[in-house]
Amino acid sequence: MPPGAEMFTVNLYVGLASPFIGSAIAAGAARFASGAAWGLSPSSCPACGRRLGVLELIPVVSWVVQRGKCRGCAASIPRDYPLIELGAVGVAVWAWLTMPAHLFAATCVMGWLLLALSAIDIRTRRLPDVLTAALALSGLAMAAIVNQDRFIEHLLGAMAGYLVFVTIELVYQRLRGRDGLGRGDAKLLGGIGAWIGITGLPSCIFVAALSAIAWVVVTNMLRGRTIGGETSVAFGPFLAVGGWAVWVYGSLTF
Repeated sequence: MPPGAEMFTVNLYVGLASPFIGSAIAAGAARFASGAAWGLSPSSCPACGRRLGVLELIPVVSWVVQRGKCRGCAASIPRDYPLIELGAVGVAVWAWLTMPAHLFAATCVMGWLLLALSAIDIRTRRLPDVLTAALALSGLAMAAIVNQDRFIEHLLGAMAGYLVFVTIELVYQRLRGRDGLGRGDAKLLGGIGAWIGITGLPSCIFVAALSAIAWVVVTNMLRGRTIGGETSVAFGPFLAVGGWAVWVYGSLTF
């Protein structure tokens, strides 16, 4: 098989796996939020404990067919499940349409890790170390394999991303006497920096801050709330948006 055809086949399998990856992300996020142990234990209904059948594990389709309810106890299944599964498919489609073939699988890995971190941060305002570490290590591995000439830039990106946000966190605590940024955000930006390099960090932070501000303003207007010093938002998903945008489309020109 020619090298190009072999790579196409591998990428096709990766793409076809995307809804199942999304299902695993959704289940993992739900377990983390509930305090349940992570692992490869069989999926079951959190309400009645019934083990799910094979047909109930088909991403998106099973949720639609069952009308968002457990077949056993009729408990409601959160919409998070199909949305995250579709999000994982969206990552694969986006990567397929925008990235060169040799970076498709790596881009999917980055996107799926960012999706998992965002799903957990939205629910719990926490960013698990195991996932931020996986993001950083996979980014450095990618650089070592396909971008060796700029590996130091990616390593510096990981270090600078972490240290910049730690510095902001500590300064904010000192000046305001309360937490502003969580340490998980610093670890996430470090992981993103491993992918986009130190030169991509300013663009990532700019996109993240702008999108977070827009989200806060719009959602508070729709809810009739005023924005004050106590207004808070999970910043991880916006960092994920910034990191993804820079990785796929490159840094902004200021």
